[in-house]
This record gives sequence, C-alpha cells and structure tokens, in this order.
Amino acid sequence: MPSLTSQRNLWTLRLYYFMLIGGGGFLFPFINLFYTQRGLSGTEIGLLSTVASLAALIAAPWWGRRSDATAHPRRLLQFGLFATSLCMLALSQQTIFAWMALIVTLDATLSINVAPLSDVVALAVIKGRAGFGSVRLWGSLGWAVTALLGGWLIEQTGLFAMFAGYAISGFVSIMLLAILKLPRWGHHQSDRTEAAPAAQSWRATFAALFRDRTLFGLALALSILWFSLNGLRQFEPVYLDQLGASKTIIGLASTIGAAVELPAMWWVDRLGRRHSAGSLLRASFLMYVAVALSVVIAPTVPVILFSHVIDGVAYSFFAVASVLFIAEVAPNRQVTTMMAIFMVTLPAIVRMISGPVSGWVFDARGAYALYIIGAIGSAVGWLIMKGLVKDRRDE
Repeated sequence: MPSLTSQRNLWTLRLYYFMLIGGGGFLFPFINLFYTQRGLSGTEIGLLSTVASLAALIAAPWWGRRSDATAHPRRLLQFGLFATSLCMLALSQQTIFAWMALIVTLDATLSINVAPLSDVVALAVIKGRAGFGSVRLWGSLGWAVTALLGGWLIEQTGLFAMFAGYAISGFVSIMLLAILKLPRWGHHQSDRTEAAPAAQSWRATFAALFRDRTLFGLALALSILWFSLNGLRQFEPVYLDQLGASKTIIGLASTIGAAVELPAMWWVDRLGRRHSAGSLLRASFLMYVAVALSVVIAPTVPVILFSHVIDGVAYSFFAVASVLFIAEVAPNRQVTTMMAIFMVTLPAIVRMISGPVSGWVFDARGAYALYIIGAIGSAVGWLIMKGLVKDRRDE
C-alpha cells in the first residue's frame, strides 16, 4: 500500500513551510519601521500588539476546538492564510492608528490558528518517517532568504514590498496545501477509535493544565521567557536603525539567525534521538540568556548581528523541542487545543502585558534596557523549567 508520506508529499510539506515562514521574513523584521515611519510612538506600537493579542486570546479557544473537531484542516489553514494576506495588504495603506488597530485585530482573529495547526498537520504527515526538525528547517531557510531579500527590496522600492512579499507567500502556501496529501484526520492524535472529537471543554482543559505540575511549570516558564524577550525582539530593528544600520543590515540580522537554524535543526533532530524534548527545551532557555547578555555587555551592531547566531541555535532547540514536548504531554485528542494554549493563548496574554510595558521602557529608557530584561527573564524561566518541568518518562 503506497504511503501518504511519500517523498513527493514530504517535499510539498517542506516547501509549504518555506513559503509559510518565509512570508514572515518579508514582514516581521521591518513592521516596526513601518509603524515608526507612520509616526507611531513606542507606546502606540505596544498597544497594537495588545489589541491583536486580546483578539487572539478571544479567538484561540474557538479555533483550537474547531481544529481538533474538524475533518478538513486544510480548509481552515487556507482560510487563515487568505485572511492574513488580505489584512496585511490593507494595513500597508493605513496612516491612522485606529484603522491599524482594527486591521491587526481582524488579522489576529481570523489567522491565529495557522501556526499551531500547521505544526499538528506536519506531525501527522511525517509521523515515523522523518524528524520534525527536517521539515521545520525549511521555514528557517525561507525566512533567511526573504528577510535579506525583503531588506534589499525595501531599500529599492519602499516599505510596501514587505506587505506584497508576505501576501504572495500566503497565496503560494494556499496552493501548496491544495496538493498536500493529508492522512485521514482524527487518527493523528490518538490510536483509539474515532469517537469524539468531543474533546473536553476549554475550561476543563485549562483546569487540567493547572492541576498538572509539568504543564503548569511549562506555562509559567514560557510566559516569563516571552515577556522578557518580546520587547527586545519588537524594538531591535528600531535600535539597529538608531545605531546606524541600513535596511539591508536589519534584514541581514534576521537572515543570519535563520541561516544558522538550517544546520541547527538537523542537529536538534539528531540530539532528539539521545535526549528528551524537555532537556532540549531547557537548553534553549540558557541560550536565550546568552543572546540578551551579549548585547548587554557590548551594545553594537556587530555584536547584535553575532547574537543572532546564538539566537538561531536557541530558536532551533525551542521550535522543535517545544512542539514535540507539548505533543508528548498533551491530553488525548487535545493536541491542537494544547498547542493553541501554549502557542497562541499564553503568548497573547503575555503580549497584552509586555507590549505596552516594552513600549514604555523603550520610550523611557531606550532599547538597551530591554536586553537587560531579556537576560534576567530568560534565566528565571530556566530555573522554573529546571525545578518544575519534568519529562513524562521521568515522573
């Protein structure tokens, strides 16, 4: 019987990740430059993050349960990609803060499930045939290419290029999903009979999370990590601009990290055969300490570029190990829901707080202070991971 995870199907999945995450490489390294060019303050940029996070927080429960219950994950992904592409094209034409806030809110509401559902689909397609890192690294390759290309295009044609690149990547991703062969949905999360997508209620899922020491510790550690790193990630392009870096150099910063992720994710796949996902995830926290601390010690453009080398390795460990670990500890038939909690709901809650706080810190103390916060928060997160988060096989 021919396998659904044939080489052709696997390469289609890899190309999908190349375009999906590559689209972000066009947009996210430069989006705050767009906001500052439109005259927004750091506090206003933080508020945009907050309203988008609030929308994601409200929408994520419905999307998570809908994804666990659906027999057609492809359609949900295509809808989310189409919606976010149109929203970003609309955002590119705005000059008024209120309209920007409305569009980013709509974008978060309609497309927030794309990332977690893509990861769950990937795990289902490659199950037993390849490592998740061997697929996810193609997303890093896409980011590496588009971040550098995006910086050059922006310098040549203006900031609209980043929105156009993002939208084109989204439309191509939609077409790739149309030809991707998916396993029969409903059997990817459990070997039990297909009884019920009647998973537990969202409230019951949260209750189980707070009762479980490992899940609660993971939620706490990740929340602190995201809070401490969100600010420096949000304002680093502006900081580089203030230090005299060109748009191409700003794009190069993202390209360096993404390029490092290519061999690093292969390495993580190999380490995963000998070490648990939990231990690899804990290691990523220590690497994030080094990322922030290097700039605290020497806040220059070359050091920031070098910090992206460390960041590329750290993110490789985090991106692969977090998906595998969450899938490992998630309750039966709630993989997508638990992914949504950890990858959508919790980050949204954190961004609601960290967005305005980081904007205020940036306005009051500058971007350098955000790196100090990043170093301290990453270290605290590692201590919590070390003390509370255990691998299931060790419990």
